[in-house]
Amino acid sequence: MVKCDRLFYQRFRASRRLSFVGFGLLLVILLTACVAVWDRREEALAHARRETANLGIVLAEQTARSLQAVDLVLEEIRAASLHLGVENPEQFTEMTSGEEVHRLLASRLKALPQADTVGLISADGRLINGSRVWPATGIDVSDRDYYLYLRAHDDPGVFISAPVINRGHGAWSFFLARRVSGPHGEFLGIVLGAIDARYFEEFYQAIALDKSSSVSVFRSDGTMLARYPHVEKMMGEKLPPQAPFYDYVRAGGGSYRSPGYVDGIARIVSVHPLRDFPLVVTVTISEDATLAAWRRQSIFIGIGTLCTITGFALLFQALVVHSRSLERSEATLRESEARFRDFALASSDWFWETDENHCFTHLSEHIQSFGRDPTTSISRVPGDLANDVFSDPQEHLAVLDRHEPFRDFAYTRKAGENAERVISVSGNPFFDDAGRFLGFRGTARDITEKVLAERALHEAKAVAEAANSAKSQFLANMSHELRTPLNAILGFSEVLQNGIAGPLQSRQIEYVGLIRQSGEHLLHVINEILDLARIDAGKLELHEEVINPRRLIDSCIALVTDRANAGLLHLSVEIEEDVPRLMADWTRLMEILLNLLTNAIKFTELGGSIAVIAERANDGGFRFFVRDTGAGMTPSEIEIALELFGQVDAGLARPHEGTGLGLPLARKLAELHGGSLTIESEKGRGTTVIVTLPPTRTVSSAAIPGGVDCETAGSDDDVVQHPSAVTA
Repeated sequence: MVKCDRLFYQRFRASRRLSFVGFGLLLVILLTACVAVWDRREEALAHARRETANLGIVLAEQTARSLQAVDLVLEEIRAASLHLGVENPEQFTEMTSGEEVHRLLASRLKALPQADTVGLISADGRLINGSRVWPATGIDVSDRDYYLYLRAHDDPGVFISAPVINRGHGAWSFFLARRVSGPHGEFLGIVLGAIDARYFEEFYQAIALDKSSSVSVFRSDGTMLARYPHVEKMMGEKLPPQAPFYDYVRAGGGSYRSPGYVDGIARIVSVHPLRDFPLVVTVTISEDATLAAWRRQSIFIGIGTLCTITGFALLFQALVVHSRSLERSEATLRESEARFRDFALASSDWFWETDENHCFTHLSEHIQSFGRDPTTSISRVPGDLANDVFSDPQEHLAVLDRHEPFRDFAYTRKAGENAERVISVSGNPFFDDAGRFLGFRGTARDITEKVLAERALHEAKAVAEAANSAKSQFLANMSHELRTPLNAILGFSEVLQNGIAGPLQSRQIEYVGLIRQSGEHLLHVINEILDLARIDAGKLELHEEVINPRRLIDSCIALVTDRANAGLLHLSVEIEEDVPRLMADWTRLMEILLNLLTNAIKFTELGGSIAVIAERANDGGFRFFVRDTGAGMTPSEIEIALELFGQVDAGLARPHEGTGLGLPLARKLAELHGGSLTIESEKGRGTTVIVTLPPTRTVSSAAIPGGVDCETAGSDDDVVQHPSAVTA
């Protein structure tokens, strides 16, 4: 009776311990489930914040670029109007209301899809010229906020108005306006661009996160300018003073939770002030949409937790039975642990073991299928070691004799009459407690496919190199084929334009001129592609001759002077007195310099300056600089510009066209001469491109047969000035 009571008490005590353990595990499971649910909720909210922040960065950048394009046009028009010599409001009205100014405004509007119109406002608040209709209708805008502000403030910055319903098409618009001041600061008028709010709303609609998200553009004072989805009653209204929006604008951006001032829906709001404008882009997403997936996951976690608790009751019952069997198997597992630990270190597919004489005592069936007899010694058949794969047979045998670990020794084995497999073997020696060598343990794996793949890779590489050569040859041939009909088009266009085939009307002459201009541009692109293809194929030959750098630079300047005059740019040339002659290809050096000058003219704003400087390098070589006062580039943008087809400004409102071939081709041609092309630039401070030729390309005057003739000598002036015309 006492023995039965003791047994019952022991079982009861063990059961009670298991109950306490089970209850503790239950609490841990419930706590873990709660923590998991909470963590997933926070993760969902954090993910939504990241998504809205990333999208906000993109939208803010795109909005800034769109507005910057309009502002650049306003700056250009203001500079052009002041360049006319306006001194008082009457002259401003008289000199800017003509048809020529109207055509300038209309041409600039074509490049601005975000703008509805561009116009000029007189000092008394009337429209005196515009891009839509000429002559202007004289609309009175003296009640607009931009007119009232700019008339009273001599503010050089851009003013962004509150949105209004456009009197022309009835949709919401807001205006970018700049004050035009006279020589003494007097108010002459306003240049402005109207932005259609629908442009931004349609763009935001295309990339919105989902139906519950919204994208808005506010002024820094909280006035809404545009929103998707559109809310009519909010247009032109300000956010409440208590909105966190204002704090985050002052802090430079961030995310916060909004109770929903627009539609009463709680939202996550990401605030992104624009870099160059007093505007803010906000991206929002509703908390309900953000947490929808979290709610579904929470349901599954709850169901999983209940199932786990139920399973634990059954598990504890099974643990009692299983623990007894674990004790019996513990000794066996301890004996096998050392062997399989060594197997794991070798990390392969098949296991093997040898004795101290290198005869196999254990071998997996897989390796036996390759013809290996378990009684065979691994050192007794050296003839089947793969000499051409990974292994050195003699070194392998030496490692075995030294009882050292080895890795990835390759064997070739027959797997049938005609099939051959490659096996990689790795092993570790093992010893008894006294340090006596007992044999090797290791693993083996079939690496046949790896060997075949590496051989196929070498063959594929050879095929790819041949295909690349064929591609370059095809590109060169096609460029030649394209130039033949294109030259015919240019020739016949010149015949028509010169009236040889009969007189043409003025509109026809204009169209023929456009055809010829487009054909010449296409021919230039084809020539650049052909040059790049020939350089890649190693077939571009240099026709070297003695070149006078003065004459080369003057020839290039003469070709681009008209384009510089059209942009009111100032061209200058500085050539050192001791600049050396060059042994180089005239055509290719001229191509390099023309590409750099064309880029400088293209990216230099109205009234800027471009300088070409030639000098003897410190090492006795030659180098020339092309320096402009354009927008400049960041280091990352310089890398893009030097890539084939690279475009620094690839946005929708990119103001400059180009193929992205000029700079890469110029650099390749410089390198073909043994030189280099580098770029030094700072954002907003202009760009300098430096082309350097080595001393081996310079030629002294004494080395030129017959001296220096008049044709190649050029001018001896150090500085040749090419000022651009100053015209409106």
